Amino acid sequence: MLNITEVRVHIVESNRSNLRAYGSITIDDCFVIHGLKILQGDSGLFVGMPRRHREGTGPQDIAHPLDVETRKHIEGVVLDAYAELVAQSQPMPESN
Repeated sequence: MLNITEVRVHIVESNRSNLRAYGSITIDDCFVIHGLKILQGDSGLFVGMPRRHREGTGPQDIAHPLDVETRKHIEGVVLDAYAELVAQSQPMPESN
């Protein structure tokens, strides 16, 4: 299984689109993938892989997993980091 050694997530403050955050992952402390997007879809949150937009051909994937197991692993790790960051940014309820 893919050894993800670091996850970085940066929340997007605007609610004008389905984009919730950007992220990056480090694999085996030696390879980084930037440009992951945490998006709100009809069925919940999901992770979009890095893409570039080319004139005349539309969007093109830069990096993506080749199998469902790896995609689910990356998505789980990134969404867990996002949920943790969101939880940390919520104000703590006051206790009486």
